[in-house]
Amino acid sequence: MDRKKFCQKLRRARLEAGLKQEDVAKFMNLPISAISVIESGSRKVDVFELIKLAELYDKPIEWFFHEHNDLLKRRWYDIDPVLAEAVELLRQSSTKMQRNAAQGIIGFLKQEQEEKEAEQEEKDVIQEDTIENQQVEEQND
Repeated sequence: MDRKKFCQKLRRARLEAGLKQEDVAKFMNLPISAISVIESGSRKVDVFELIKLAELYDKPIEWFFHEHNDLLKRRWYDIDPVLAEAVELLRQSSTKMQRNAAQGIIGFLKQEQEEKEAEQEEKDVIQEDTIENQQVEEQND
């Protein structure tokens, strides 16, 4: 990706976030003119600035470097409003609450996985029994 496309994506991300250059400048602690020259490509963006911009614009960093179709522009959890709300609430929660929620989700997913494995084992046993019964019937015939 060339600098021109990268800078166009910076501007696009700002506009999609509904922000003015003044808003970005204030958040970044830079003069407004710096945002203008960044978006025009006259000034480079360092990695720390890009991280802050990505956070402000609510975009993953890789978004600025790759072409995407409309669906891929969004994070996986933004596609579903329930997931987006859950992630946003987690983001606003304390670290302790985030860890507790993560442990609960992990426990739930492990339980679901164990249940699926038990169902598969039951299906396998039934299939084995069916095969054995067919073999016995064939021998008796």
